[in-house]
Order: sequence, then structure tokens, then C-alpha cells
Amino acid sequence: MDQNEAVNQVWRDFGDRLRRFITKQVRQEPDADDVLQDVFTRIQSGLAGLKDDEKLEAWLFQVARRAIADHHRRRRPVELSSEQAEPVPESEIPRELASCLTPLMGQLDAADREALKLTDLDGLPQKDLAARLGLSITGAKSRVQRARSRLKEVLLACCEVETDRRGNALDYRPRRSSCDCDALAR
Repeated sequence: MDQNEAVNQVWRDFGDRLRRFITKQVRQEPDADDVLQDVFTRIQSGLAGLKDDEKLEAWLFQVARRAIADHHRRRRPVELSSEQAEPVPESEIPRELASCLTPLMGQLDAADREALKLTDLDGLPQKDLAARLGLSITGAKSRVQRARSRLKEVLLACCEVETDRRGNALDYRPRRSSCDCDALAR
């Protein structure tokens, strides 16, 4: 199969999925079209170098993630002046997931809820949390870390979260019908 036939086959097999993936991250249709075109330009130049056909899908979505990141980087304002700067487009996924966390915190015990509320929601430094709760600073840090870990377990029991290699949320799907995040699911 020659290069053009291979790219056409990739388009037929993955074009719609890549478009949906990109649209979730970019949100505006013309921009999504531009990113998709960029992805297929990159695919055309890099497909010949792909040695393992079994890794094709993972490679395609990695190319898409990089094209999306490049798109967002290009859209950042060059100057830092507040009068001239336009907001950087961001994915709504982390914000949507964050809105799920407050109801999910209700499933934690009172000590965990209090530690997370005071530090993560109210912005109280952990050393001040330690003083308020009569704990050592190390004890307060451990409590917050354990509470975050428990909240993560509750979230992952509720939703399947797709992340990039840095742990940033890319997408999510509720695992069960009673999930507090199901009202946000697209």
C-alpha cells in the first residue's frame, strides 16, 4: 500500500473519532477543522516512520494531543498587558470535573472533608491548618494528602478519567448511573 492509500485508510478508520476528540478539546468548529487538518498533515509525514501497526491508534491520538497543544499555544497572547491580552482557550474538562468534587466530598469522613475544604477550597495554608486542628505541620500535610487520595478514589469509582502523561484530565465518562458527574456528561 502506498503512502496516500495508507493515509486515506487512516482517515476512513479514524477520521470521525479524531474529529470528536479534537472538538472536545478545541470547542470551536473552525478551529477543530484546522487542528484536524494539521493532524493529518503530520500523519502523512510521519506514517512511513511508524514501525508497529498495533500502535497506530495510540500514535494517532498522541499526534492529535500535540496538535491541540500547539493550537492552544499559538492562541496565547504574545504580550502580557491586561488591556491587550485575550483569554487563553482552555479545555472545559478539568473545570467540569472540579464541579463534581464538591458533591463527591460528601462521601468522605468529616475530618477529610474539613481538611480539603479549608486547604483546597478556602486556600488556608497547611501550616495554618495544623495550628487550627492542633496537629503538627507534617500531620496536617499527611491528612490533606490522605484526604486528596480518598477523594481521588471516590472520583475514579464514579468516573473513568482519561489523562495525559502529566495527569491533566482530557476526558471523562461516568461509570455508573448514580454518579454525581452524570449530569455533566456530554
